[in-house]
Amino acid sequence: MVTPKVPKNSPEEAENFVLRRMSLRHLRVMLALHETGSLSAAAQALYVTQPAVSKALSEIESGMGQTLFARRGRSLRTTACGQRLVELAQKLDADLRRGAGDLSSIVRGASGELLIGSTNAALAKLLPEAIVTMKQEQPSVTISVRTHALSSLFAELREGRLDLVIARVPPQELPADLQGLRLIEQSQVLTISAHHPLAKARKVDWETLTQQAWIWELPGTRSRALQDRMWQNLGLPLPTNVVETGDLMLALSLMKRMPLLMVMPQHVARLAAQTGVLVILPLTLDQNLSDLTVWHLREPQGELVERFKQLLLEAAQAPV
Repeated sequence: MVTPKVPKNSPEEAENFVLRRMSLRHLRVMLALHETGSLSAAAQALYVTQPAVSKALSEIESGMGQTLFARRGRSLRTTACGQRLVELAQKLDADLRRGAGDLSSIVRGASGELLIGSTNAALAKLLPEAIVTMKQEQPSVTISVRTHALSSLFAELREGRLDLVIARVPPQELPADLQGLRLIEQSQVLTISAHHPLAKARKVDWETLTQQAWIWELPGTRSRALQDRMWQNLGLPLPTNVVETGDLMLALSLMKRMPLLMVMPQHVARLAAQTGVLVILPLTLDQNLSDLTVWHLREPQGELVERFKQLLLEAAQAPV
């Protein structure tokens, strides 16, 4: 099927349409078409008729003077202009959902909401301390914490579904469109279960330790790649007796029950060592990790977000 040509409008006419005539109905149709790839599926998703979807799409394309979806048979693919409108629709949809959530919180008596994304490195110390202080200062603030893959967290941050993301990012992957505040240097240390036979040994070497049972990072993660590379630099084979996990709580629970070794963030290890779960071994690690940083959009942040950033910084600077 040939994509019908749309009469061209001037840039001013297209801008005027977006600012004054485009409605939420139009944006929701754009989202549905992008997500489903067909008129009929979009109509089902929106619980309207297919002619209604076709009419809305025709109104948008006429107002923009641009073809927004290229037709290939019965499927649709966004053009460059269509993709930009879809991104706008996604952002506005996220803002509406967030606003609806904020209003719902206010109706039930809460005074605001914070949506935080975090990787494991912040979960043991920084994030709990900041949350505790925030709840002491403002008990009615709802704080939601999500832990996903870093790429997903950044995607949600860009879409407005998160306020902050706490993570470390390799220098070559720093997100230029986001703003970061450095919290702490991300040093790693070698730990061993406190009840492990080698925990009190006066001297241990890498070759002996490699033959022990380990908790190892998950395949495909940045941490795993760095850890594997370090072992290669040591000239040693990778341990074969391993439990693979990216969950620090599970790892610490296992170390309490089994004689295991693990490489983990220094501030997490110090806290666990204070409880007697593990011992930090005096062997040097060279993984060249990035600093732990809190990321947000490059736009003015609300009072709650700014206060939480300050609490994270204070937690990072406090002695363990």
